[in-house]
Amino acid sequence: MANAKALKFPRTERGDYSAATAATTLLPSDSGKTFAWNSATNFKFTLPPVQKSQKGIFYHFVIATAATTASSNGHGVTPSSADKIVAPGVTAADAKYVYFDSSSDAVGMGFTLVSDGVDGWFVRNITGTLTRET
Repeated sequence: MANAKALKFPRTERGDYSAATAATTLLPSDSGKTFAWNSATNFKFTLPPVQKSQKGIFYHFVIATAATTASSNGHGVTPSSADKIVAPGVTAADAKYVYFDSSSDAVGMGFTLVSDGVDGWFVRNITGTLTRET
């Protein structure tokens, strides 16, 4: 096992949970944290720009309070202008946010985003259905 690489484990300390009630911009140093939408008014988390040196950073997102606003654009996540979010059933495109439709979102829905370090973010472990901004 002379060539074995050391495993990097994600952050698992307690306290890595943030229940937000308004738009929040995430930092690379927030990698590994769980962020919750905790407001009936929809809002978005903004991701940091993807950088090769930060390949593999990730964030967990969960709905703690379902959006009840009249707009169908429920709680969501937006990438920087040169990045895309790749998700099941969604056509990826630069600078387009993804969101849960407020008519069908529910407490407990969520997903994980992982940076590829080049083009954008990949959705993993999703519960619920995401829609992309047009």
